[in-house]
Amino acid sequence: MRLTFFGAAGTVTGSMHYLRVGRKDILLECGLYQGKRKESYRRNRKLPFDIRRLDAVVLSHAHIDHSGNLPNLVKNGYDGPIYATHATRDLCASMLPDSGRIHEYDVKYVNKRRKRQGKPPMEPLYTEADALRTLDHFVGTGYARPIRIARGITVTFFDAGHILGSAMVLVEAREGDRTERILFSGDLGQPNLPIVRDPTPMPPADTLLIESTYGNREHPPVEDIKARLAAVVNQVASRGGRIIIPAFAVGRTQEIVLHLH
Repeated sequence: MRLTFFGAAGTVTGSMHYLRVGRKDILLECGLYQGKRKESYRRNRKLPFDIRRLDAVVLSHAHIDHSGNLPNLVKNGYDGPIYATHATRDLCASMLPDSGRIHEYDVKYVNKRRKRQGKPPMEPLYTEADALRTLDHFVGTGYARPIRIARGITVTFFDAGHILGSAMVLVEAREGDRTERILFSGDLGQPNLPIVRDPTPMPPADTLLIESTYGNREHPPVEDIKARLAAVVNQVASRGGRIIIPAFAVGRTQEIVLHLH
């Protein structure tokens, strides 16, 4: 068994982890690297493995830094299944085509400038049509239901409490007389969030592969955040100001709207 990190190692976007078990190759996540336009285009366009060897893709949740390069994978010839929870598939049905439209608009803007500079046009990383074709590869499943994804390999999704459909993924791989249990955390949510359920207790595993975007800090209690938000809103409103809140469109925005309500 061999695990290779191709993304979200030394950076916080572009999650992509490659697992080889015997002669089977499994991709955990296929996220979009997000940064400066030129670097992002270069890093996202060239997939760092042989797509022809890939047997299955497993997706923990729908956020674009975990799912956003799936259409590029399919565009470049991947024709296998993408395993995810039912809710993750439903969210990807909105988020991936939207991502495709953004790539198309962005390249259209860039190509206007390149034309004035006498440079050849660029192609989008992928299009809305590519994203829609990707949805045909999704295989939805529920929590706590082992599903066989290849010979000797099963995966089970457990609620990660991060966003709708988010999951920890337990990979059980049999090699010879031994079964190796690898648990991939995905993004873990806090307890007591107002919309999603608390994370399920982690099942036993031999190896834990854990996301650590916020590994160097402690989150304040949710009720403290609500009080701080109320204080800011009331202070700004009292002087007739406007409040602009940058937030992830899926997950954080819904929490903020609920708190404001």
